[in-house]
Amino acid sequence: MPEETALIQPLPVERDTDGWWSHPDYLAEFDDEITQAQFNDWCQRHQVVTKITYMESDVDADVFDAYMTDGQVDCSAWKIQHPAERGWFILSIHDAEDGPVCIWGKRVTP
Repeated sequence: MPEETALIQPLPVERDTDGWWSHPDYLAEFDDEITQAQFNDWCQRHQVVTKITYMESDVDADVFDAYMTDGQVDCSAWKIQHPAERGWFILSIHDAEDGPVCIWGKRVTP
C-alpha cells in the first residue's frame, strides 16, 4: 500500500533579513536539483498547482536594478503582490536564473 502524502498547508511567511523564505515542507524530500517530472509528481502528491511571480516584473525598475547591482543577495525591498484569485499561498521566495522568484501554490481537488 503506497504511503499517503500529507498535503502541504499554508504557513505565515517570515522572510529573513535578505527577503528570502521557503516553506519547510516545500520540496523537502529533494536535495538541490530536481527534474520537471519530479516537480510535477510532487505537486500531484500534494494536490497543488503552482505559479511564479518574477521580481523583475513585480517591482519598479530601480528596485530590480538595485538588486542586480548590489551583489544579488538582498531582495527584501520586494513587496510581493498577491495574486488576485483567492487560495494562493507562498511556497518559496528564492533566487533563480532570472533573479528572485516567488513560487505560489494553490490547492486543487484530485
